[in-house]
Amino acid sequence: MKSYYIGLYFDKIYMQRTSFSMRMENYRERPWVRPREDKWSFGETYYHLYLMVKRFRQLNNFYLPVAKQIASRRRKASYKTEIEDIYKEYKQKKKKPMKAPSILVPPKDIESTISFATLTRELDEETKRLEQLVSAIEDDVAGHIRYPDPVAHHPNLIQAIQLIAIHEQHHFQLCAFYYDLP
Repeated sequence: MKSYYIGLYFDKIYMQRTSFSMRMENYRERPWVRPREDKWSFGETYYHLYLMVKRFRQLNNFYLPVAKQIASRRRKASYKTEIEDIYKEYKQKKKKPMKAPSILVPPKDIESTISFATLTRELDEETKRLEQLVSAIEDDVAGHIRYPDPVAHHPNLIQAIQLIAIHEQHHFQLCAFYYDLP
């Protein structure tokens, strides 16, 4: 990994997943049971996280080759390496949680098409693919690859990877609350 910051944020993603996996151990046999009718199950939450990483990787398959060329020209300019928690910010501002875009919402009856064990493995594999895709990009270039996301204040690549970590932690906290985890 050529980017120190991106490497740091991927490490954080993996550590959060390991930690949360241990916390949800008592639900391992029933990951698709919702804590409330209107809240996602562990399985649905993980599928949402999987879709987030997969769609971001797919976008970057064609976006990065062009964006890297443009960003390379600005590599001497300053850039941010951190981003605020936009989910917390959104909730404070709008007084309601952010809704997931339809492309990131788990389909109905997803539990009949994939096991939770396979899903967690696929999430990690998709994350490894994304990690591999960005591994050769240095910080001073990654800091200038911008994404047209006004809700996230147009994050750069470094911030976008951190945002994945923030997003996952946000969902882990919601699950912990709704399932009353220790």
